[in-house]
Amino acid sequence: MKLRTNTVIVAAVALTLSACAGTDPIATTTGELTTLAPVATPTSVTTQQPTTTATPTLPPAPPSGICRSYDEPVSTGAVTNGDVTETSGIAVSQTYPGTIWLHNDSGGGAFVYAATTEGDDMGAFEIDASAFDWEDMAIGPGPGPGMDYLYLGDIGDNLHFRGAITIYRIVEPMPDPAGGFVTDVARFDLAYPDPGYDAESMLVDPVTGDILIITKPSSGDPALIFRAAATELSEDATTEMTQIGSFPLDSGLFVTAADIDRTGRVIVFRGYNQVWLWERVDIEFSETFAVEPCRTPSTAEVQGEAIAFVSGGYSYVTISEGSSPDINLVTSIFD
Repeated sequence: MKLRTNTVIVAAVALTLSACAGTDPIATTTGELTTLAPVATPTSVTTQQPTTTATPTLPPAPPSGICRSYDEPVSTGAVTNGDVTETSGIAVSQTYPGTIWLHNDSGGGAFVYAATTEGDDMGAFEIDASAFDWEDMAIGPGPGPGMDYLYLGDIGDNLHFRGAITIYRIVEPMPDPAGGFVTDVARFDLAYPDPGYDAESMLVDPVTGDILIITKPSSGDPALIFRAAATELSEDATTEMTQIGSFPLDSGLFVTAADIDRTGRVIVFRGYNQVWLWERVDIEFSETFAVEPCRTPSTAEVQGEAIAFVSGGYSYVTISEGSSPDINLVTSIFD
């Protein structure tokens, strides 16, 4: 698709990434990205279970032709924090417009990093948790009505020996260049029906609160899709996941990250240099993943392992591992 001019793209980034829930992303125009002022220390998180509706329903379908709605990727800036060298998970904030959350791959410690949409440092937050192999991050619902939570996926298992994987949930901190320490952390241990899977991809369903894990199998094998129901999550016991689908992959391709938009109707998986998109058609996802996805744009990244939808839209950003990685925006004409 034809690339827009830089002026239009910068405006689109500001509008899309700084749009709050319920606002009209095309109501105003600006040529500058949102920059956040320093704010207070992060809020604590409660550990009760997510509140979910008894009979969740899907919101309206996305616009027709969404798969063909994307422009080519454009860099909005580069991450300036020198401690971010192996970006493996990202999430775009809705609570704090203009903020992107990042974390490193294994060996990076239990930290999440806040950055502006241009990559400027907005603080490092240490989490009172372990970090064996954090691979993906998501923003989703939790016990507090109307609040956003960060879900941190300690799901990597290159040697295929872990008895269970772990998800940490915290209330989304407020960005602050001074950083902070988050002590109130919910921990959920999840087990596959049979052990031994490696995974780098996770998403949290905004409709149900369920957690989806997508495996990273050997080359040429299908990626398996597992679900942990929000109603079964417990800090006192291991939750067994259920396989809800699979995704066939050509030899040499892998799923390295995943996300779902804030309405719960559009899902993306990414590979190192590929992006696949599904329009969700059922609550259980089984019908959704039973069809072939479409391919949407991606940029050539050194080792692309992170993807996230923007706040309130279908546009998405990708980031690679490496020092000072670019934040690459793929804009949808429907945002």
